[in-house]
Order: sequence, then structure tokens, then C-alpha cells
Amino acid sequence: MQSTQVVERTEVTGAEAHGVRVAGIGRRSLPWALFVVAVAAAGVFFYLWQSEVGSETDTSALRAEARRFVLALTNFGSETIEGDVDRIRSFAAGSFADEVDELFGTETIAAIEKAEATSTGRVEEIFVQEMEPGSASVFAFVVEEVRNRNLTEPRTDVVRMEIGLVRLDDSWKIDRVDLFQTPANP
Repeated sequence: MQSTQVVERTEVTGAEAHGVRVAGIGRRSLPWALFVVAVAAAGVFFYLWQSEVGSETDTSALRAEARRFVLALTNFGSETIEGDVDRIRSFAAGSFADEVDELFGTETIAAIEKAEATSTGRVEEIFVQEMEPGSASVFAFVVEEVRNRNLTEPRTDVVRMEIGLVRLDDSWKIDRVDLFQTPANP
């Protein structure tokens, strides 16, 4: 009896001829490939998260500086007006610095002192409209109560203002202030 031997013929690819098993590479490297993808995804997530946290921090700092300025602009008294004007001036840059010098000249300061005027402002809302690396725009709503010796009752106004800010030496400075008239109550 003759034995019949079955010989299975397989084709050898170029990679296998050099001792590399193609099928083995995929099975062994799949966990490593998934690990690399997971690390890359974690890195991208961390970068995006840090960018968002930095952006929120920048927005908070901008809002805080705008709030300090609005309070300085709307809170003053006849007894402290010169210091109050100096405080307002400390926020100013560019064209607004010139406006502060014009608006709060010696005649205006003397008139505020003579009238015994006081202003008390309360910030209702501040909205960041636009924020870029070197500039920003903020809109503020303020309730302002004004008193002076000529008024029998305090006058309360809603003041709306758009504030332009510029970034100078790692701090925000006020470059522009646009006040909007509130319609008079009948």
C-alpha cells in the first residue's frame, strides 16, 4: 500500500520571504496602535480644555476690569472728586485719556464741588461683545443715582455704555466710551 501524502501549497509573499509575518504584525501591534491613538486623543483634549480655560479666564479678567472702570466712572463725590478723577484717569488710554482731561477740567471739578454733587452707580450687567488678543468691546448697564444741593429728590438714571478696551502691558485700558441716552420718563 502506498501512502499518499497531501501537500498543501502556500504562496510566500515578499514580506514573508524576509522573515516578517504580515498577519502577525496586525495582531501584535493593534493594542499599541490603539494606545497611541488614545494618547493622541488625550493630548488634543487637554490642549482644547486648556485653551477654553484660558479663554474663560481672559473673559473674566476683562469683565472685572470693565466693572472696576464703570464703578469708578459712576461713583464720585464733591468731597473726593479730585481723587475720583485720578482714579478714572488711571483706566484711560488713547483717545479716552484726552477725553478725561477735557471732561474733568478744573471748571468741571469746581462745579461739582460747588453743587455738592454725588453720583452712586450700581452695575446691573456687563456683556463682552467682542474680544481679540489686543482689543475688546464691552457693553454695560448701570443704574446711577445723582444727588446735588439743587435737587429735592435724587435723580435715578439707567446708563448704557459701550466701552472699547485695548491691551497694554498685560492689562486692559479704556480707549473709548460711548454713552447712550436713556429715554426720559413722562
